[in-house]
Amino acid sequence: MSLRRLRLYGSMVRYANAHNRDFASEHWQFFQDLRARLAARGRSLEGLRVLEVGCGKAYWLTLLLHAFGARVTGIDTEELDPRRTPAKYWSIFRRNGLERAARTLIWDVVYARPYYRELERQCGRPLRGLKPDLRSGELGSVGFADGEFDLIVSHEVFEHIADVDAATAQVRRLLRPDGIAYLYVHSFTSISGGHHIAWKYPDTEPSSVVPPWDHLRERRFPDIPSWVNGLREHDYRAIFERHLAIGHWVYTKREGERLLTPEIRAELKNYSEHELLTKGFICIGTPRP
Repeated sequence: MSLRRLRLYGSMVRYANAHNRDFASEHWQFFQDLRARLAARGRSLEGLRVLEVGCGKAYWLTLLLHAFGARVTGIDTEELDPRRTPAKYWSIFRRNGLERAARTLIWDVVYARPYYRELERQCGRPLRGLKPDLRSGELGSVGFADGEFDLIVSHEVFEHIADVDAATAQVRRLLRPDGIAYLYVHSFTSISGGHHIAWKYPDTEPSSVVPPWDHLRERRFPDIPSWVNGLREHDYRAIFERHLAIGHWVYTKREGERLLTPEIRAELKNYSEHELLTKGFICIGTPRP
């Protein structure tokens, strides 16, 4: 492993130590917003058949959906197993490599318990004893039936998918005719969109090492925890509209405004100010016939 890679993981550990409970708060807020937008459409989670695409090793959204009455399945390309067994980490090593296995082990041993404790405190319900339906695999290969789901959700996942069109076609196939897709994308063009951990909190903890919008400029720090496809908002909108009738396109918070100097703005003239300052967007839609 290169020295640059070791420094990246050192930064990730520092941020996790400082913000593990903050992550739980952010996740709870996302879930509350999801519930509120569903309620505005006359939908309750109780009894709803839900699929979370890319639930991750923490599968926090799957847990919350399950705790609030949904019949939910979480899928991910990672090994999804709450137990801490040698067989689990060996399987992750064989499937995803040494770095992923090590990251999962560190999460399980060091960070999982305080994170879930804080998430339980936020939502006021027990989570750690729940056993939701978790499946490892690609979206198109897990064996779901056409029209099986009332709701399909994802949180900062589609920017990590190589073939977004194929994934969205699967979302369309799996939704019932009146089902809802709720897809949150972390915008690549935002200051944090390059997914370098140094820009996790650009307004409160700006990096003194990695330049702002480095991923759109010189790319001096290309090492990031996970691959991103680099699609822009208009690319996603075109793809999503092929498969979904979009009812709402919701923008999340703006970030990095005081860091967008006239010099950087001139350098990034091919991007709109909206693209550079908006962290992400949520596509809420129904399947096209």
